Amino acid sequence: MTESPSHNAFSHFHPILTRPQDNDLNGHIAGASVHGYFETAIQAFLLQQAEVDLQGGELAAFVVSSAADFYALPGFPDVLEVGLGITRLAGSTVEYRLALYRPGEPDACAAGTVVQVFIERASGRPAALAPSLLATLSGLLLDRQA
Repeated sequence: MTESPSHNAFSHFHPILTRPQDNDLNGHIAGASVHGYFETAIQAFLLQQAEVDLQGGELAAFVVSSAADFYALPGFPDVLEVGLGITRLAGSTVEYRLALYRPGEPDACAAGTVVQVFIERASGRPAALAPSLLATLSGLLLDRQA
């Protein structure tokens, strides 16, 4: 298990309003829901900030790896936020670092990584990140300790 990243390690946050169905049988947010929150934060950033057309554009983005560590047990009706950063940009690959927080709390409830590969939709082959996308994503680069 890695150490919980501090809230101030991130500069970009995406709000999450939990739903009753996000809870597991123990009354806490299920691990699958946390991974869904992470993917929601990534896709929202790509759509809203990077202006990537994820449904009909020339590029498609696929998650090839994801992992999470859990430190606290939020549950519905918590209001949460996902800190979103990037630890690696290489060719067609983006490695995101994400953390789930209760607003105003310095320590994460959960943290993880998601590795995404961009491909040309028509050929299915990996595609180098366009300069404009690379510039937007570079704005999320984190220090190594995040």
